[in-house]
Amino acid sequence: MNKHFLSCLGFCLLGFSAQAQWVNQPVGFAADIAPFYIDAVDANTAWTVGTSIGSTYSIPQVARTVNAGQNWTVTNLPIQTGADEDFTALSAISASTAWITTALNNNSGGRILRTTDGGLTWTVQNSASVYAAPSSYPDLIHFFSATDGVTVGDPLPGATQMEMYTTTNGGLTWTPVATSPATPRGEYPMNTAPAAVGNHIWFVTIAGRVFHSPDKGLTWTVANVAPSLGGPATLSFRDAQNGLLCTLDDTGGLNHGLYRTTDGGATWSAVTYTGPLHGAGLSMVPGTNQYVSTGIDLGNGDQGSSFSRDNGQTWVALENTFNHIGTEFVSPTVGWSAGIQIKSSGVAGVVNRYSGTALATRTDAGLQASLTVAPNPALDGRFTLQAARTTASPATVRVLDATGRLVQTQAWTSATPLALDLSREPAGIYVLEVQAASGTARQKVVVQ
Repeated sequence: MNKHFLSCLGFCLLGFSAQAQWVNQPVGFAADIAPFYIDAVDANTAWTVGTSIGSTYSIPQVARTVNAGQNWTVTNLPIQTGADEDFTALSAISASTAWITTALNNNSGGRILRTTDGGLTWTVQNSASVYAAPSSYPDLIHFFSATDGVTVGDPLPGATQMEMYTTTNGGLTWTPVATSPATPRGEYPMNTAPAAVGNHIWFVTIAGRVFHSPDKGLTWTVANVAPSLGGPATLSFRDAQNGLLCTLDDTGGLNHGLYRTTDGGATWSAVTYTGPLHGAGLSMVPGTNQYVSTGIDLGNGDQGSSFSRDNGQTWVALENTFNHIGTEFVSPTVGWSAGIQIKSSGVAGVVNRYSGTALATRTDAGLQASLTVAPNPALDGRFTLQAARTTASPATVRVLDATGRLVQTQAWTSATPLALDLSREPAGIYVLEVQAASGTARQKVVVQ
């Protein structure tokens, strides 16, 4: 089966336009090839694989940049075209080395391929016993280092667990996982990237469960997230304990589901969030407690990107113009996302690269604790902001509504109370953001 859920996006997509912080980078894929998958190595190096967006089968292509996206090198994957072989997953660890998995749509199983020369040539790594069954379907692959990796595929017919293998020699040999959680009939991994932190790895299934391994795939546990996740899901962990899982609103709206764990994925709880959470991509921001969500317009206005600094409770817009699919941040100032651009001549595959400072701003815990806003809620929309601690230099005060729209901005010395007048704004929840040289503080305010 082909579970590339994003391939159904097709011509529902809208074009891109310029926006600060994100830059659109044409990749150079063939017509009707789009980069649904991205794996960023660092600020300069990223890999993406493009697959067919139309109804006609096209050979998947791989692209790599080593100069922050100024140039992309595109090559065809060594696909068995007679079998309509499909790309299913990507894992890159450097500018030279990456792995992919594929599925043969003529019931000939799946393959694992590795490159060590930047994608110019690929070597088949799986033996006759790995993904060799006619119905084998690899779903994900992840390498923790140049030697240690794991791959997971659909359960075989009649099997009670998924097809799982690990390697400790860069994929030269693969060992079946001896025991993994029982898999109900019809359950398989969603064809989205896993989350990994250190030796830990997590992936989500279509049955609304999250599998977790703390030891590079050797042993696994599983936890229920929800009876049904609805649309496709993405997940990200900022450390070994704290993670978020976002589900795309499958009704065509913007009511995406959001779930949080604080115990490494053993238990999950639904999050009632405010602000513009997007449903196509989710990434933690390394070195911070932040997450970034990205979206694409499928006729529902979900294009754009946003960030959260409070474990998904509140989302603040970065922009609302770009169409993004999957995303991965490598630092507070650099991130990547896969994308598609619609032109009069057809579909063009692109990658978006973020380089900005909005996520680099650290939280000032002292300033946060010293802020008071009264009254809150306010019947007339008028508030007074005060700080028990004076900032060293003038701060900038921003007010954003629940969609991330900037309502107003003021300069504030913090030595004196600041009057905030939201009397002309609709009733609802707003985010008050104080940006000082020492960091940022935020607080929710409610206009009744």
